[in-house]
Amino acid sequence: MFWILLVVLSIVGGGAALVAIANARQRQLMAGRSGAAPAALPGTSDKLLERTVHDPRVGDVLTIDGKDFLCEGVVGYDEDGHRWSASRIVDGTDERWLVAGLERAGGGSLRLLTRDASVDVSGYPADTIVVGDTKYTIDKRGNATCKLAGDVGGLGKADRPTGHVERCRWWLYGAAGDDTLVVEQWGSDYRALRGKRVPDTFIDMLPGS
Repeated sequence: MFWILLVVLSIVGGGAALVAIANARQRQLMAGRSGAAPAALPGTSDKLLERTVHDPRVGDVLTIDGKDFLCEGVVGYDEDGHRWSASRIVDGTDERWLVAGLERAGGGSLRLLTRDASVDVSGYPADTIVVGDTKYTIDKRGNATCKLAGDVGGLGKADRPTGHVERCRWWLYGAAGDDTLVVEQWGSDYRALRGKRVPDTFIDMLPGS
């Protein structure tokens, strides 16, 4: 009888030990999983998730006041290491330019501009430009090396090869409130972009790639 009791106790103790080992192993696995980085969703890209309206690319869709604009071209500017962009966004016949990052500091706002042919610039722009009732005063000026991608509305050379860069002179003007004006010189041609500063929340973007 004594020996039978010992055998029963051994079996029960061994089972308890096995259960304890299994529980410990399960806790280790759970701890390892909780410390591991979450698995990425199939087909997602870190760069895609990180891009904002400050970095549009050709093919992106930008929603402004309920209208969807397609980004058809982007001009990338580089002036001594400072970089910004001007994106040509189009909805039918409505063409606008989204300028992002022009200031070297404090450039959190975007500029939503349209080409204004009424601004007559045929030589070196004046420090003050008046359009209608709005008086624009020069704020900054400079020279940049520009890389053009996609359809940029006739800027630069029509037959430019991939990766081609050009030089551009620019003048930035400010006015009361959020009114803003950008004048650019491409070769012998000038263009004026006029509009307003807008906050990031004014534009939604659906990345196209």
